Amino acid sequence: MSDKTKIPASALYFGLAGLLPFWAPVAASLWSLSADRSNAAEAWIFTLYAGLILTFLGGVRWGAEIVQQDKPDGRVLALSIAPSLIALLAGLVHFLAGAAVAAWLLLIIGLFLQYRWDTNSARSTVLPIWYGRLRVILSVGAISACAAMVVITRLI
Repeated sequence: MSDKTKIPASALYFGLAGLLPFWAPVAASLWSLSADRSNAAEAWIFTLYAGLILTFLGGVRWGAEIVQQDKPDGRVLALSIAPSLIALLAGLVHFLAGAAVAAWLLLIIGLFLQYRWDTNSARSTVLPIWYGRLRVILSVGAISACAAMVVITRLI
């Protein structure tokens, strides 16, 4: 594997570590299911963390745009704030409407759209090739955790 396609070890390790807070509320929710108790606290923690990560991914795109361009493309900058807005909407839907499942579906959509944008950009070398490969791994982990929370919460 060439240096351009190999995911740097630090990025891989920190990225995988970043999946742990996605899966901890899933595990705790499974325990809640077996203990016949609500997973409301775990659900809220999950929404907060997933929203933070989605916001972070938008920030990556903002940063990539401003360092690569003498004059950043306003469309790219505008798109890079969309993940934060989706995360905010998901948080509001969960907190104000009490609709955790709807919030997680919004987060799944946001994470998937960000994954597509990032992997397409890596293929066209706007972003490093290795970053696209990393995003596949981390997106599968994050989106799977969102889907698991939807299923578990429907069972509780």
